[in-house]
Order: sequence, then C-alpha cells, then structure tokens
Amino acid sequence: MITKVSRCFLVIVTLTIMTGMVSHAIAEPKHGGTLSFLATVGVPRHFNPAVVSGSATAMVGTQIFASPLRYDENWNPLPYLAESWQTSKDGLSMTLKLVKGATFHDGHPITSGDVAFSIMAVKKYHPFKSMFAPVESVDTPGPQTVVIQLAHPHPAILLAMSPALLPILPKHIYGDDQDLKTHPANLKPVGSGPFRFVKYEPGKSILLERNEQFFIPGRPYLDKLIFRVESDPKAQMIAMERQEAHLLPLFLKPEGLDRLGKVNHLAVTSKGYEGIGSMNWLAFNLLRKPLDDKRVRQAIAYAIDPEFITKYLHKGYSRRATGPIIPGSPFYEPDVKSYDMDLAKAKNLLDAAGYPLKPDGTRFSLTLDHFSVIPSQHRDVALYIKRQLSKIGIDVQVRKPKNMGEWMKRIGNWDFDMTMDCPYNWGDPAIGVHRTYLSNNIRKGVVWSNTQNYRNSRVDELLEKAATEIDVEKRKALYSEFQKIVTEEVPVVWINLLPLHTIYNKGLGNPPVSIWGMHSPLDEVYWEDPPVIKYASTPTLENKSPPLKKTGVRAIDLIKERGLYQALETLEDPDQGFLDLKGSGLHVIGVTGKGDVFLDNSKQMKTGADINGILDLEGKELLPQFLSAAKGEGDGILKSKGVWPHPKTHEVGPMRAWCGMLTDKDVICVLEWEK
Repeated sequence: MITKVSRCFLVIVTLTIMTGMVSHAIAEPKHGGTLSFLATVGVPRHFNPAVVSGSATAMVGTQIFASPLRYDENWNPLPYLAESWQTSKDGLSMTLKLVKGATFHDGHPITSGDVAFSIMAVKKYHPFKSMFAPVESVDTPGPQTVVIQLAHPHPAILLAMSPALLPILPKHIYGDDQDLKTHPANLKPVGSGPFRFVKYEPGKSILLERNEQFFIPGRPYLDKLIFRVESDPKAQMIAMERQEAHLLPLFLKPEGLDRLGKVNHLAVTSKGYEGIGSMNWLAFNLLRKPLDDKRVRQAIAYAIDPEFITKYLHKGYSRRATGPIIPGSPFYEPDVKSYDMDLAKAKNLLDAAGYPLKPDGTRFSLTLDHFSVIPSQHRDVALYIKRQLSKIGIDVQVRKPKNMGEWMKRIGNWDFDMTMDCPYNWGDPAIGVHRTYLSNNIRKGVVWSNTQNYRNSRVDELLEKAATEIDVEKRKALYSEFQKIVTEEVPVVWINLLPLHTIYNKGLGNPPVSIWGMHSPLDEVYWEDPPVIKYASTPTLENKSPPLKKTGVRAIDLIKERGLYQALETLEDPDQGFLDLKGSGLHVIGVTGKGDVFLDNSKQMKTGADINGILDLEGKELLPQFLSAAKGEGDGILKSKGVWPHPKTHEVGPMRAWCGMLTDKDVICVLEWEK
C-alpha cells in the first residue's frame, strides 16, 4: 500500500504535477487583530532565508518573503507566487507562470527577473548546496514566465520552492553586487509576503504589519504579527497561560507539554513538523584525533543509551533516531547498524584503537559544545554523555557558548571536537540530508553544511545518483545503501527525533499545521474568538493614598491599556517613576497566584522564577503576604524585614510594598527599601 506521504513523493519524483486549481477551505475568516508568538529558537541574525537556514530566520522570513509554491498538510504543492507550473517530459526544465499584479512591499512589480535572480542567489549562498545544484540557468521569456533549466532531473525541485527555502528577493534592492550574506537589506527586508517589516528590537521583538497590497485578495486576515524573542521555557509557558502570547512553536519541554496541555484555552499539537523532520545528534569533527578513527566514534556510540534519553530525560515524548533519515520518510532504512549501549564493547574498541587507560583513569580528553536554545535536547543530553563517556575513560569538557551566534561561528569554522546539534531533513533527503555527508559540501564558515568533514567516495556517488533518480524504488535502494554505510562509519551519533509541538490559543482559526507549520506564511490564520484578559477592578486612589499605591495603580493601568509586553518599555524606563535602582530600590514585580514571576522591571528575578520558597525572618511565606495585601488587607500595604535583597545593592533590609490584583489570579506589587 502506498501511504499519503509515499504518494506525495511519487508525485514529486515523477515531476508531473500541474496545478492551480487547489485551494484551502476557509470557514468565514475574520479580519483584524494582532497575533503575538514566541520566537523560541534564538535570535535571528537577520531575516533573509535565501542565505541562511534555520527556524529563527525562517519563521519571520516566510511572512516577509513569498515563494513560488506552498504546501498543505498532505504534502500537496499549492500555487503561491506561481499560479501554475509544468515540467518537461525529459525532466530537464520546469516552467512557472507567475500571478499577475503581484508587487513587493515598496510597490515594485514582481517579474520573472526577480525569480531568476532569487534562484541563482539561493544556489550560490544557501548552505543547502544540493537544493539547486542541478539548476544550470533560469530563462525569462516573458515578465510572468520563468523557465528553470536543469542539468538532470531533480526529484526535490518542488519542495525546494517552498516558503522557507526559496524566498523571492527584489532584484532592484539585492542586485547591487553586494554580498548577500551581509547585505543591509537583510535587517530591513522588503519582500512580497503577507506581512511587511516594521521594526526590530534586537534580542527582544520583531513587528510586522499587514501587507495591504498582498497578491492574494483579502489576505492576510491579521493586522499585525509580533515575534517575541524568549528562549526560557518557563517564561514561554507563563506567557501562554496568561494569554500575553498566543502561539508557541517548536516547544518540546516534556513537563511543559504536560502543564500546557491542561490549560483550557490552549491547544497542543505535534502537526506542522512533518516537512522539517528534526533530530538530535552528537556530531564529530573528523579532522581531529582521535575522532578521525572510526573505532573511537563507534565506542562513543556504544557508551550512549538512547532509550534512557528518550524514556527518562524526555519522559517518553521523543523517539529514538537510528540514522540520517527520519522514520516516516519513504526513504527510511530500518535495517542498519545499531548501537545499543555496551560499555565493554566500547572499552575494547578504544583499546584496539590504541588508547589504553592511563594511570589517572582516562584515555584522552574532548570538548563537547552545545547551544542553549533547547536545554532538554542539548544541555541535558550533553551532561548525560559526559557522564557516560567518563565510564569508558574519556574526559569530556562541556562548553556552552555565550549565544547562538558564537556556537554557529565555532562549529562552522571547525573549532570543536564534538557538538550537539539538531539539523532538519527538510522534506526530501536531497535538500536536508545530503548537505551533511557530501564531501563537496565541506565549506568552512558555513554552519549546517558538512561541518564534520566526512568524506566517503561511495556515499558521494550514492547521493549524487539519488539526487537525479526519478524512479522511487531505485531511489529507495540508493538511500538504503547510503544509510548502511554512514551508520557503520558514524560521523555523527543519531540520538532522538525532536518531539516538536505547537501550542496555540484555541481562539485561532486555521492554525499552522501544514507540513511546514510555522515555517509557512500565516496569511490564512485569523482570530475566530480573540483572547480577552479579564482584569480586576483597578484599586481606587485618594489624595491621601501613599506613593507606593499610586505607583502601583499607575502600573496596573498601564498594563491594562497596553498589555504587558508593550508596557515593559515604560516600566523599565527609570525616568517614568517605576524604577529607582540608585536609591530606594523601587521596582515593580508581577506574580501569579501560584508564585511564578511574570514581571520584574529591575530584572533581578527572571520570568518564571518561583517565589514560593522565600520566607521572611519570622519564617512566614512571602507569597501569601503579597496575595493578602493585593486583596485589600492593610489597604494593600505590607512591611517586612530581611526578606528580599535590594535589586541593585543586593543588601537585605526593611522592605515596604503595595500590592493590587491585576486579574483574579495575578498580583502587581511595588517594592521599596527603607533608607
């Protein structure tokens, strides 16, 4: 039986689809509203997916730039900037017909010249070298006609024209002979997607607004998209629970999935990640000894227990990965060399490789890098691997970079021994898998290329054939042999599939659940039932009200008026009267009834911090005192000695506070230290 996915790939590899008739069924979408979602995978270096891969750029870039095609949840290609497409019988050319009247955000018309320029730019600059490698030239016989000339049939060509992989760039901006990787337009992009770029606050947020001239009439439905950069899972969960954020993609914290799944206004789904096919692995730098020896790499693989990682560290949410192609792909080969944990075998392999135990109980030392975006997949697994390798005599130093950019620079320049990583399959192996193993994709300075420096001529031959083979069964056979070779040579240890989930507010219509999920344009998403935060009545002020209460009421009114995120800029401004770190230590905090901090404008407490364990000098819990004051006890005023450190000096002293209810569960308090 041929599955839906298999049928999809059969259609793709035969390159015979002609369409233009497919459309999404939308049930009375409504216009208007703002969607706030959390950019959970680090700070994007810029917003141009033509020259860099990864979710941080793709989730924003696919809203700004349109692509020739898009995909639905059943792997069907749909019209987008190209209203139709046709492949020649010999598979050596593809003709696109562009929609008429489409313009970039600056009003310039989109022509075939822009598409040709973009395809060749992606071929030159994108780290996925195999994606457009077969493209020899792009002809433009008319302003709306594009003819892609191929050196050989390309079974992945349709998927390669997806939103995250082929953004159509404005040639009149990018065609000025500047390096596209550092082009200034990357940070102030002009595209033709459903939303236009407005503002970027580095490390904080990205604001996009509705493209009124979008080439699909009536879309997008939303007025604004706000991307909040927030990497802390606790902060992400609180923002979703409090409805300050409405969409949380790429979430995989096991305990968080349990917690958010119980929230009435939230939906949790694993749909929307079929295309990217992400897995967690341990990669080796084969340029460095002793990792250039296959026996050492195999020994390390035998020291790791994937079942412990998936069942205990990840609480059963993740699945074991056995090789370079994910299960579920029609090209997955299950019959490959398996590395079930065997410490005795690992030690024997190291002995045979010439690395016996030294008197100090070690054989050699290695560094292990990880980035901090997904702690449960990288930090936690890295620490587990460190412990396991110590059992076979390998001393491991775990290194955490200052930020994602530092990690990318280090790995891209081969300045590592081992690293945790989570590359994507990107739908078709020719797009997302080949890049890691082809020897001609060893490109210093380019992360998510063949940074392992793995070379095998037979693997090169197999992948080159698979990239041109249009017969599905023959292609499966090529990938089967490829998987058996690399699992024997282990340039990486494949550990687990990432249990990616999207959490979204149930009031959203048409949530992003296509094969590309949040890596697709959000022009069809709308508010069917917009969220409403039910605020408590603002406490009454009188002339004799103490200054702390006046400050607290002002803070509550500000949050009600603007929302928490928009209010932060004012609350954190020392000139606005909500903050005095040089003197009294005056600052504003927000705490849920459960004790989770959601606001601290002094930045002493991180969002998500739990204050349940904080006691005063009499042994009384501070949280109940905050709650009692907020409900009116003592007109909201409380005094305490030696409870909370001054946010600047960190000295403990007499503290006063006023507290009031923001909602029926959330408390706003203004704290001040007596002089």
